[in-house]
Amino acid sequence: GKEVIFLGRSKNGEPLQNRIEGVLRSIEPHISSQKIKVIEVDLHSHDLSVSPELKKELLDNKIEAIWHLAANLSFREKDREKIFSTNVEGLKNILNLASYLKSPVYYTSTAYVHGRRPGVVLESELIRPDSFNNPYEESKFEAEKMIRKWGEDGNKFIIFRPSIFIELDRRTINFFGYYAIVYGLYAVKKRIGKEQIKIHFPFPYAKGVFLNLMPIDVAIRWMIDISRHSMALGKTFHITNPSPFPMSDVTKQTFDALHIKIPVFKAPKWLIRLLFSFFYFIGFIFKPLRAIANKLYYYRYYMTQFNAYDMKNTTEFIGQNALNQLKFPADFVHTVAKEFIAKLHSTDKRSLLKKGY
Repeated sequence: GKEVIFLGRSKNGEPLQNRIEGVLRSIEPHISSQKIKVIEVDLHSHDLSVSPELKKELLDNKIEAIWHLAANLSFREKDREKIFSTNVEGLKNILNLASYLKSPVYYTSTAYVHGRRPGVVLESELIRPDSFNNPYEESKFEAEKMIRKWGEDGNKFIIFRPSIFIELDRRTINFFGYYAIVYGLYAVKKRIGKEQIKIHFPFPYAKGVFLNLMPIDVAIRWMIDISRHSMALGKTFHITNPSPFPMSDVTKQTFDALHIKIPVFKAPKWLIRLLFSFFYFIGFIFKPLRAIANKLYYYRYYMTQFNAYDMKNTTEFIGQNALNQLKFPADFVHTVAKEFIAKLHSTDKRSLLKKGY
């Protein structure tokens, strides 16, 4: 029943108002727009290009909180400058607005701020690793440092660290995270032009490695519940799956959903990394495999290493029962991949990208 103000940008000639309404209606067709207000801003501007009059209006409205969700999700090193511009400098500009409005900021970071650091990751810590897997992780690490420093001046914030989002009820579509791999395989299969493919070259998976897939509807519910507690301010919360999926199941069920018959085998982590690097090299030579080869290379850490996530803060505010209720059927990953593929069959990728998905 509360009014929600969306700050964002137009894209590819489509006004923000249309983008917001399109996304919301893809999630809930009968949603009302009466409680929605839209303001076009420039995330890269010191004051977000919000006029002094509008800032005063927002101040008078006593904004309860700013949920900062905007991010550049690219993993590519060549996009480093753009990634940091959006994920770090953009946050700085949001914090400037929040300081003026005297409003807390609820910031969406990532569980993978730990980079290449093994072991259990605590919610209370922010430790720079020896190296990061990509500029995205590093930018989120720097952003967390910034908002924690901002909090030392008496400003209020909450940091949420989600893992890899998936949808239980596919209403929208994206090409990041787990879906990037599924789409890459789907694109290769589409180029070949066969409904079923049989490959004799075996595909490896790592023993003792799990993929932390987190249903987005559950994540949103947890984040909203946590935000209602004043004692949550100043804390960091892992929005992660306490029962992640074995990589063996993820590998087998993904290929099965794509109707790709391929032998899978348990392999040492060093061999998997070597094979992914080999695929990356092959992608330069054989263009049809380039996209999936790049994705396997970008995501190789998450497919060959495993970090456990401390959820002490999250459990304190949402309760142990909420975590215990997060259970999945044995064929869950297969179902997620299958629904994503069905959505791809019925939707043109270019039109999706144009809409901003």
